Amino acid sequence: MEYDSLTKTWKGELLGATHDGNKITIEQEYRKIEVDGVFVDAVGQKVLQTSKAMLEVNVKEITAENLRLAINGTVREAGEDEAPEGYQVIEGKGKLENTDYIKNLGLVGTLTGSEQPIIIILDNALCTSGLEGETKDDDELVITMEFEAHADAENVSNRKLPCRIYFPPVATEPETPVEG
Repeated sequence: MEYDSLTKTWKGELLGATHDGNKITIEQEYRKIEVDGVFVDAVGQKVLQTSKAMLEVNVKEITAENLRLAINGTVREAGEDEAPEGYQVIEGKGKLENTDYIKNLGLVGTLTGSEQPIIIILDNALCTSGLEGETKDDDELVITMEFEAHADAENVSNRKLPCRIYFPPVATEPETPVEG
């Protein structure tokens, strides 16, 4: 998902319709520097050790591409001796390639009470959850796909989280003076 400054719109391919919400998780792990004589947590005593951004998507729109992403596989046309005409075969593969990462994956929501979008983007997203779904009578299959953000080669050394949140401008009400 990318912003097009000429058309003033966000552009990208849809992963598909979702069901029962989605979940974003951003975590930081800090390491405490031990200092003799310091018995309470002090400013400057912690350093960022790791950062992680994950997006859990409950996909209701099942496509060959979504299944391929879930198993880190390939999609090919079925041979005439293995399936009816028009079928595709989704198969796993033996190694992870740089092309398996999605350049950026966005989750779009709206700010309550407005139509302003809040957009969370994970860079170099990889589906790490595998494929899991449950079929039920009178209900559609929903597969849960968990994507993790990854830094590209240029950004590994700066330790910057490969995730961004675009938050819209919020109309503010004038401050009410406090009496007292």
